Amino acid sequence: MARTQDATMPTWLTRTLLVGLGFIFVMMPVHAFVSTWGGTVIGPLWVWKSWKELLLVLLVLPVFVWLATNRSALRQLAKNPLAIGVVLYIALSVVLAITFWSENGSQAVMAGLAMNLRYLGIAALAYLLFRYGDLSETWLVRGMWFVVSAGVFVAVLGIMQILIIPSDYLVMFGYEKGVTIAPYTLIDNNPDLLRAFGTLRGPNDFGAFLILPIILVITQVRRLPIWVSISLLGLLGWGLILSSSRSAWIGMVVALMAYAFYTIGRRLKLTYIIGLLAILVITFAGMFYAAVNVAVLRQAVFHSSPGDPSLTEGSTDKHLTATLNGITRVVEQPLGCGVGCAGPASYYGEQGKISENYFVQIAEETGIVGLIFFLCVVGYVAYRLAKNRRQQVLSRALLVTLFGYVAIGLLLHVWSDDPLSITWWLLTGAVIGYNEKSSWRKSKSSSRSKT
Repeated sequence: MARTQDATMPTWLTRTLLVGLGFIFVMMPVHAFVSTWGGTVIGPLWVWKSWKELLLVLLVLPVFVWLATNRSALRQLAKNPLAIGVVLYIALSVVLAITFWSENGSQAVMAGLAMNLRYLGIAALAYLLFRYGDLSETWLVRGMWFVVSAGVFVAVLGIMQILIIPSDYLVMFGYEKGVTIAPYTLIDNNPDLLRAFGTLRGPNDFGAFLILPIILVITQVRRLPIWVSISLLGLLGWGLILSSSRSAWIGMVVALMAYAFYTIGRRLKLTYIIGLLAILVITFAGMFYAAVNVAVLRQAVFHSSPGDPSLTEGSTDKHLTATLNGITRVVEQPLGCGVGCAGPASYYGEQGKISENYFVQIAEETGIVGLIFFLCVVGYVAYRLAKNRRQQVLSRALLVTLFGYVAIGLLLHVWSDDPLSITWWLLTGAVIGYNEKSSWRKSKSSSRSKT
């Protein structure tokens, strides 16, 4: 009986994907800064903003050719639930994009396809690279530490924006509100309350980006000198606080709670869990009381000044209203209004429709069916990360941060931010691919030993 042969990616394709994906990965933390500066000084701006999508297309073409000539890999992918879910979601998005092309406008449709699918495409390439390419676990470790280093770098820049650097210094690099990126952001339009964002597009993107490196450092606390751990967590945490991003704070809390559950929660008795929950409720109640009555905390938590007519006046009320409006549009068009009709991409069309909720946006664009496909992909990714036997530290970090980013997605269009989405999904695709390759080799060696 012939043994099943595993597909192997040719060396030239492995190196091409490694260099291409590596370049995208390394550039993500500074992409917004570089594209704004280069787009305004050299131009054209759209090329500088879209270089990663153009590179993605160039990387996909040889992969398609390789898959078309490799039946073993195709058979394996055809049985993979994750691959099936991603293909169905992409196919539905493309069909709806073509259907509503004229109605939504070509620019909005193209922007929507890029924002919704680029991170999935890059994750798929990373999966194929580490599943079928001859790469060692060392590359995953390097990726992990690069994320930590990049997080510290942007955190330090964010801290300097608040404490040292003039608020309008980014104007000289092409930053301009309403044209490229606002050179600074304020809390409740108060010129004395700046928000840090480093080299990211804004404070919310900046805060969300820092969650992953914070969790990665926490997973390595026992392996690092205590002064290194404290320094890294101090800088990253300070940057997160100075972002004044409430959604990022919530995501961080959710990620920490998920991490605590996966490390010690499953070993605790029910009485201890109830006691811890009671302590958390009391703590959050006290923090809420302080946030309502202390002016500085009120501005930071609710973005509301003591003289404002209500506690949720301003952005908080607008967030809720935007989400409810998005849900109403989903009810009116349950089959979707086409890619580019909602979310950040809709600003390229006739009218911007922002629901402040990524999942509502997906339902608006691709309908209830598209939302189900997307949730299945996210759910199966979480399942695979939870079941990973190789690189458990990185898998656990990606899993708990996924819970945090899902929480942020209920408040903002979290995966529309390319530095965050591409970084997280590229690492995730690589980890899942490497784990599958290791599992296949283990099962192959076991079958040989039995024979």
